[in-house]
Amino acid sequence: MIEITDDAPAAAPASTPLADAVAAPAKAALPAGPLVIIGSGHAGYGLAEAVRARDAERDIHVVTADDGGLYSKPALSNAFALGKNAEALLDESALSIERRLNIRVHAFCPVERIDAEAGRVITRLGELDYGQLVLATGASPIRIPVAGDDEALLSVNDRADYAAMRQRLEAVGRNARVVIIGDGLIGCEFANDLAQAGHRVEVVGLAERPLPGLLPEAGSRVLREALSDLGVGWHLERSVASVAAEEDGYRLTLTDGRELEADLVVSAVGLTPNTALARAAGIDCGRGIRVDDHLATTLPGIYALGDAVEIDGRLLPYLAPINAGLRALAATLTGTPTPVSYPVMPVMVKTPAAPVCVVVPSGEAHWRVTETADGIEAGAYDAGGRLLGFALVGEAAMARRSEWVKACGQSHAA
Repeated sequence: MIEITDDAPAAAPASTPLADAVAAPAKAALPAGPLVIIGSGHAGYGLAEAVRARDAERDIHVVTADDGGLYSKPALSNAFALGKNAEALLDESALSIERRLNIRVHAFCPVERIDAEAGRVITRLGELDYGQLVLATGASPIRIPVAGDDEALLSVNDRADYAAMRQRLEAVGRNARVVIIGDGLIGCEFANDLAQAGHRVEVVGLAERPLPGLLPEAGSRVLREALSDLGVGWHLERSVASVAAEEDGYRLTLTDGRELEADLVVSAVGLTPNTALARAAGIDCGRGIRVDDHLATTLPGIYALGDAVEIDGRLLPYLAPINAGLRALAATLTGTPTPVSYPVMPVMVKTPAAPVCVVVPSGEAHWRVTETADGIEAGAYDAGGRLLGFALVGEAAMARRSEWVKACGQSHAA
């Protein structure tokens, strides 16, 4: 900020170049060449749109291995409740996005490698030079080792996977037998959605309770009981040892010897960041692609955003941190270097039987739990009594969400 004192020279008129220079933030020179974004998910397209809003002329290319259609990936786990098939989930086609944003979308064009020294990506369809490169490569489902017919395990991570799941269920009809492997966020969301649609759902998980990484024990209990009331069965502290195809479905043998029959087996044990391209290019990676507070990788001119990114040793595969990141990165890529500032970022779990909102505490914390009419609200506090996070389960607690977010924000800022 420039402070004008009594003996300072008079300010120039607002229309003069001097005033423009003072008012406008300093901009960094942009490298020659287009902005290339690898990935057409929320992070990739969201960034392209944010950059275009700041620069009407920038040459922007989005490179993707799929058809480039825009859809909400979080909606995959509650699409049955929404009554949507795979086509109805599509929000916008690649061609429409090209026209709306004046960008180029390279669909069905998987990237084979990055030549960082030459500033070029090599794809199955040819080579593309870049001035700046953003890796929005997302994450892929973890595959657990299972004896027998492991192809029976269906992971739902895109519209094609969702279409395959609907096809299998429609072939069986209502009241299909569904086994979901995974007691975390995605597993619970699918359990709620499919049970609500009238299917017989069993959840198999290694933990002793659902959402153990997000909720205190009391919150997990409320969620488990609410899903049980929908008809969901639980087989916790165990996993699937083998799967055998039978004439009318599949027979699963659990690690404790118990057997389950299923028409559909959904694997929802988690995601792993897609780091192969980055690693092969020589970019530093841990669990994800490591970035600094400007989302820059360890190679000049290459940035990363979204589910593939590791920030201060943590993975944040949620919409709120991605949205915060793409706004800051758009500024950086258009000449105004801007560090990412992350606000309090609640995670919403789409389980209508017992809706969940949680801010995961960083570091050691203890929970103070209060029961509500239909669930719990809990604060996570450090040893000094500072609020680090919270967990709300049930409609009554969710009604106080804004109060908890505000309190958490004030505590973090203190």
